[in-house]
Amino acid sequence: MALRTSADNAEDVAAGFRMFREPLPEHATEITRLMADLYAIISSLRDLEDLTKNPLYRHNLPVAWPDLELVCASLKYTLEDIVDFFGELDEVHPGSSRGIYKQTWLELCGFFRGQSRDSLAIRLAKYKAFLNEVEDLIQDKGPDAHLMAELRDGIQYLLVEQENRLVPRFGDMSLDGQVSSSSNSAGPASPVSDRRPPNRGSFERARPPYISPQSPLSPSSGTFSSDFPSSAPDAPGSSLPSSITSQSMSSGIMDHWAKKVFSDDHSATPIRQARESSKCFGEPLGGVRTWLIEGGFEELFQLAFNDGSGLRVYLYLREEDHRARIVCKASHSSRPSDYFCLPLNLLEVVRKGPCLQLCRRRRRSGPELVLWANLKFATIERMVLFFCTFVALRSQDCRRPVEHIRDYELDDEEELFGGQIVDDSYLHALRVYRDTLSGAVRLQASVHKGEMKRAPVWTAFITHSINSRAWMRRVDSKVVLLRELRRTVFTFADYTPPRTARGEHILKFASRSDAQEFMETIAELAESG
Repeated sequence: MALRTSADNAEDVAAGFRMFREPLPEHATEITRLMADLYAIISSLRDLEDLTKNPLYRHNLPVAWPDLELVCASLKYTLEDIVDFFGELDEVHPGSSRGIYKQTWLELCGFFRGQSRDSLAIRLAKYKAFLNEVEDLIQDKGPDAHLMAELRDGIQYLLVEQENRLVPRFGDMSLDGQVSSSSNSAGPASPVSDRRPPNRGSFERARPPYISPQSPLSPSSGTFSSDFPSSAPDAPGSSLPSSITSQSMSSGIMDHWAKKVFSDDHSATPIRQARESSKCFGEPLGGVRTWLIEGGFEELFQLAFNDGSGLRVYLYLREEDHRARIVCKASHSSRPSDYFCLPLNLLEVVRKGPCLQLCRRRRRSGPELVLWANLKFATIERMVLFFCTFVALRSQDCRRPVEHIRDYELDDEEELFGGQIVDDSYLHALRVYRDTLSGAVRLQASVHKGEMKRAPVWTAFITHSINSRAWMRRVDSKVVLLRELRRTVFTFADYTPPRTARGEHILKFASRSDAQEFMETIAELAESG
């Protein structure tokens, strides 16, 4: 039973409700309560996942298991129904969005009340209460037997209604194993496992595999006490919960490529500055860092923006499914810091001069972007490294991947060359970019085909190398050697940049014409510089 998968799907639904609050302020309180109940359900499911793996409580699992299957089966249908209503918002047109949100909200509320005579809020409250009782049952804490029986009867009745509603959809199809509450896969199916495996060629890169967690991390305080991340902000400079130490962090996170991106020295080419400063425009949340650790996320790195804004950005990753989240911390002199958090796959990047603007789409397929954070960089190198890291982490998410990357290039960078190279047995696209604001020149290799197409693999700034005649030489019709190349890599340890025995960097082009055009492009840059 995929309790953690159920929690992940509930988390996505909770995030989806956020988009209703701005256009429907009159319903903001109701929407926030729904989100709070969903986060409470998420917390319970993750706690139960831990309990089912704890040998101290195995003796109670045979009794609790049918109840867990029951609630997960019903919850699965409820979440799927909510997502169906979210899909209606794909057709929202600018200028008419409030009306569509209002209509969708009213239809959603009416649907759930009509299905079981209870509102969605009451249904979620019942799930939450029942899960709490199951937790008490497993831990020998004396659950309320009368309340538990009443909730069980109600959820069983609801599940029958949910299953019966599916019969007309499937016609004569067999429903065996798909809607039965006794199925061993009562939790919502993984979005990855449901996706048809792509036909992948030998040169194509795949996302990292989903890893089933063996020993989920949890704070020393036990269960997550709040229904929603606490309204009390994290204390400035607060450390991780005591059970999360450098020794308990997984080796995969400790050795993750993103930890090395900003640790090396890089050239520093200044960008012409503007008046804007770094700022997050999202909704502040309390208890974010503790909540992330509770969910199995670990910090990859943090960046301070020293433009007087007091903003600091953290990137977090969960190793088991490579889900990534960004946290912005806004420090204040007279009050506690504010924290903001979103999954990377809800954000797109737009460059405006020295700033990277992280934006959300008001609807998934629509053109309108809503600014979530503005990050101001002093050098082009730091901006590019953050941009590539952001896009690469988002592309490697195997739970909710972004499959059609729209923001794969930075504005104000011009592409001077594009060709294909065979890079450590992978087919990559190699491009030469020149930044029009700073004059910096760089190479970037990206995934050329497959599900991660356009995701960055490595980049290297070559501004000061191209003027040296000894830096580049062609040794074959398709092979160019570079004497020095400081690559920053955005992929996993299975990638090894090819080099000669003398340490020269090998660019093996897929065609003679690409190799020739690359040589000519670098020569022209050297002459113009």
